[in-house]
Amino acid sequence: MDGSSVQTRRMPAISAASRKLKQLRQRAGLSIRQVAQALGMEYGSSYQHYEDRFKKPLLPLELVLKLVPIFAPAGIEAVELYALAGVDATGERPASGAAAANGAKSEAAGRILRIPELDVRAAAGDGLTGGNEKVVDEWSLPSGMVRHYSTAPASDLRIITVMGDSMEPTLQPGQRILVDTGDRNPSPPGVFVVWDGLGLVVKRCQVVPHSAPPRVRITSDNPKYDAYERTLAEAYIQGRVIGQWRWL
Repeated sequence: MDGSSVQTRRMPAISAASRKLKQLRQRAGLSIRQVAQALGMEYGSSYQHYEDRFKKPLLPLELVLKLVPIFAPAGIEAVELYALAGVDATGERPASGAAAANGAKSEAAGRILRIPELDVRAAAGDGLTGGNEKVVDEWSLPSGMVRHYSTAPASDLRIITVMGDSMEPTLQPGQRILVDTGDRNPSPPGVFVVWDGLGLVVKRCQVVPHSAPPRVRITSDNPKYDAYERTLAEAYIQGRVIGQWRWL
């Protein structure tokens, strides 16, 4: 890796862990009030803070341990929640307490994440997670290197190559990018991989405020490409770009 560097986007207003927590709660079909009551917290303050205003990269392990039995009846796997605290769970419930939390973070920091690199030229309508992706390589990255910016489970991460010049100068053709396929919600806005009907492309996506049904504005950084809008369902968002690899 001599002569190379990994660049990542600036930390967002809220953390990726907050966005993922909100997604898991919505998947579970639970309201903020229901989760807050189950935790014994006040509605609209203590728990909601973790979804709307929490900026640290990892959620408190103590909170995650309490959420596991609340989300489990809806089919949310414990490993998805443990990842929000930086713990790579194997099925056993970690011990509680500050010492256990520190130990878990140290253990996670020393692990290697194995992330598949996909050939986007071979992608079909299934996109990045349809089961028919062509894996061309596997990247082994230290967990701590990724966990500073994302708590997404390794199973949700993909590396792909940027094709075309629509995102120049931000992203260059041939560049590798790291994609969180579990984050397909363009709120807050960001850079995403989308299926345009012919292939996978990288674009900026932003929800059009107060649109019903929700619409997404899709733009390129290269001014020669026109912006367009689609409904959220028709945007076919495949995942949020959370990092880039660039040779110097």
